[in-house]
Amino acid sequence: MISEAKGGSCLTCYGTGEVVTESGAESCPDCYGTGRLPGGGTATEWRIRDVERAHRGTGRESEAEVLWLVHELRRSREALLRIVALCEDVGSAEQLALEVKHAANEVLGLYEPEG
Repeated sequence: MISEAKGGSCLTCYGTGEVVTESGAESCPDCYGTGRLPGGGTATEWRIRDVERAHRGTGRESEAEVLWLVHELRRSREALLRIVALCEDVGSAEQLALEVKHAANEVLGLYEPEG
């Protein structure tokens, strides 16, 4: 699990960028050797990719379900990003409400989109 101190330093490697393993020193798996964790959802995307990589091509019974969940998580994050962007570019409140409704429906699938 990614650990972060208030100053942004990686708590896994204590900001050094390296962790000690049985094979010797290696780049920290949480900060990829930088000593600091990235912001803006990058760390989350890294973890999503780790989960995807760990399950893709394994032949496990759960492979398809995990990959589907990864896909759904990415779709949800993309929709939320669009919602935030729409709120930043607010024009008319009525138009914003309509756009937010459609963006949320894309993920939730509550009704068929018109047109």
